[in-house]
Amino acid sequence: MRINLRTSTVIGSTFFLILLGMFGCEETLEPVIEPKLVINAELRAGDPIDSVFVSWTAEITEYYDPEKQRVSGAEVRINGIQLAEYDTVPGVYYMPDPTFRVQSGETYTLEVIAGDEQASASTTVPAPFQITPIGVQDGDTVQYIPGDSWFSDAFFTLAWIGYEDARIFRIISLADSATPENFIEDDRDVAEVFKGKVEDRTNPAIWWVGDQFARINWMFFNYTGWHSIIVSAMDENYYRYRSGLNFEQLPGKNFQQVIENGYGIFASSASDTIRVFVVE
Repeated sequence: MRINLRTSTVIGSTFFLILLGMFGCEETLEPVIEPKLVINAELRAGDPIDSVFVSWTAEITEYYDPEKQRVSGAEVRINGIQLAEYDTVPGVYYMPDPTFRVQSGETYTLEVIAGDEQASASTTVPAPFQITPIGVQDGDTVQYIPGDSWFSDAFFTLAWIGYEDARIFRIISLADSATPENFIEDDRDVAEVFKGKVEDRTNPAIWWVGDQFARINWMFFNYTGWHSIIVSAMDENYYRYRSGLNFEQLPGKNFQQVIENGYGIFASSASDTIRVFVVE
């Protein structure tokens, strides 16, 4: 079979021009961004309800200004009770009743209305939580010994064996004082690998575990002096949120969404604390 190259070229060129005309006639449509409410709040057993942050989403192409995105004047309710907004901190809400305390085992429903948008979420506060210190007592002095991995010798262990009301636990190592004078200097390469760069070693240090114990070693301390080691049993909302951030960062995924018709996190916790004094 003989092919006419000239004819095939003309046909191909004509087909290309038709396609070009088809696509050339289409207008480039810009995505329509509808602002959504973003809520960030944690209810802590035994504490008042404080610091419910409400803000708007922003277009990804725009500079994000936290002050500009805050939602002032919203209707924010928990279990039907209207929260007040701080006069000096727009977009941050609190329970005005000074006697109110969050209770373990209780379910709290949050509703936020701003303009035409309405978002909601519920959380059930974990059962009372208590840690058992092993190798240390409250108020003890702890010798800081630099390590070389996650599995370096533990200074002490905190356990909560048998607690079944949470699947994830947050550990905060909070120094009373965090200054250059009591910063633990460690410029070893291994320290940068496991603790990050010096300027990134902040106070507090925060970790998450799924076990019923935590080995507290060199990884948890960036300063000498008094520390509060706070272990919190986190609710199911927090577990879903962290799981989404860690394992489901895929297009179209909403980080195991816990806010209905919005974004962010509404969680609760029950905590216990031990105090230690760290020396080098």
